[in-house]
Amino acid sequence: MKPRLFFGLLLGLSFSGHLAVGQRPVSLIPPPIAPPPVDELVITNVNVVDVDLGEVEPHRNVVLRDGVIFSVGQWVPAGRGVPTLDGTGKYLVPGLWDFHTHALGSAADERVALPLYVAHGITSIRDVSAARPLADLLRTYQALETGARVGPRLELAGPVLDGSADGSTSLSLTATRAEGFARAEALMRAGWCSLQAGPYLSPEAFGGIAAATRLERVHLAGAVPEAVPVLDAIGAGQRSIEHADKLLLACSGREAELVAARAAALAGPRPLPTLQACIKSQQKDIVASFSPSRCATLAQALMQDHTAVMPGLVAHDFDLRRDPAREDPRFRSVPASMRQQWAQAAHDRPHLSAGKLAKIQVADSLQRSMVATFGLLGVRLVAGSDAGSGTPNLFYGGSLHDELERLVALGLTPAEALRAGTVNPAMATGHGFDVGRIRPAYAADVLLLNGNPLDDIHNLRLIQAVVLRGRLFDLPALAGLATEAEQAAIQQNVAAQAATATR
Repeated sequence: MKPRLFFGLLLGLSFSGHLAVGQRPVSLIPPPIAPPPVDELVITNVNVVDVDLGEVEPHRNVVLRDGVIFSVGQWVPAGRGVPTLDGTGKYLVPGLWDFHTHALGSAADERVALPLYVAHGITSIRDVSAARPLADLLRTYQALETGARVGPRLELAGPVLDGSADGSTSLSLTATRAEGFARAEALMRAGWCSLQAGPYLSPEAFGGIAAATRLERVHLAGAVPEAVPVLDAIGAGQRSIEHADKLLLACSGREAELVAARAAALAGPRPLPTLQACIKSQQKDIVASFSPSRCATLAQALMQDHTAVMPGLVAHDFDLRRDPAREDPRFRSVPASMRQQWAQAAHDRPHLSAGKLAKIQVADSLQRSMVATFGLLGVRLVAGSDAGSGTPNLFYGGSLHDELERLVALGLTPAEALRAGTVNPAMATGHGFDVGRIRPAYAADVLLLNGNPLDDIHNLRLIQAVVLRGRLFDLPALAGLATEAEQAAIQQNVAAQAATATR
């Protein structure tokens, strides 16, 4: 296999409009600088959480050297000069993951987002934006790796391969298998080591893309195209499915019929609006034809092929009219322009009668039941917030905690939810043997908590310290990152006002 650029993921630490070609980025405050690394750090007498077993190993000494876990046990290195962190009464867990976020949409976005992820204990993110030039993303990656900037490890999901009415994505709605294969090959030659499927791909183009990624052993993730049955996508090698709507369709006894109707809509004269109307009209039939046995069969296929599922529960809150309180402190890190967009979207939401809202809630309840079934049967669930996607009220950092708490609310144990936010996403991205566990030779991305998350998943918010790449972020440092994000949001507001005044 020919060599390609490898993005890996970027570790961080933790706490409690795209630019046009030639356009200069908005001038913002300098990004926060990481604390200096320490060659060795010992966390003493701490309760280590084994995320695989869902158990606590009490009174352990964890030795970290050069950003890697050296030992977990009773041994401590000799000498008085080794820095130590007292873990008495505290709990050590791997750094959290956000498997689906849009943090890198622009240089301005990332200056708000990246510190916030670290401030919330999220040390790895899988970013699905991929609209900026690869060179820009690599510069951000390098700055984070070297400590010139603070932020989580980055896993880049790659470009979205999709059909469109005008062919702007280089694949038309009727693209052939050969065209899909060629486009995927071109992107992989350009350096991308992961690609995303989009909802408007033709079955033929999707087949070509899947064949190309299998040949090059590159991850294919994203949405299941509307014209492709879910089991066909799994069999073709799609490694993760993000958002659960299409999975609910796969649990319907009428899936083949309903997918065929969506394919026909895409082949018609007004494909995209016709498809949206078709999907909306099918919701009642999907709920009425839900089959628990098909859901179990789907779960078996997902497990057999090690396909991860990102439910995206918190992203549904807006449609369900579950808005955060206006005084929610997380709004302080949302630029004014974004808050205005969210407020306008809320104002434009169609009025729903009690009956229509009840129907939406029934479908949502059924989808949550499906996710709970997946968790019970052992499907690899991965937590993602979808923050930065444009959906209102999704916050960088904070909404990942909301997602984990929703997983517990629908029936998963705290241990299962913790796996969805640590080792499962590491496994789903090919990093299961170097990130996501507290074991020797794993990366030393860890959170020191003031409560046991296996007792209450909300205790993941009780962060005392974060370690990443040999750098220790204590409470003042983590609070400083949150402040930096707020200031970056304010600077965006000032820049936007200045741009408006000069027009």
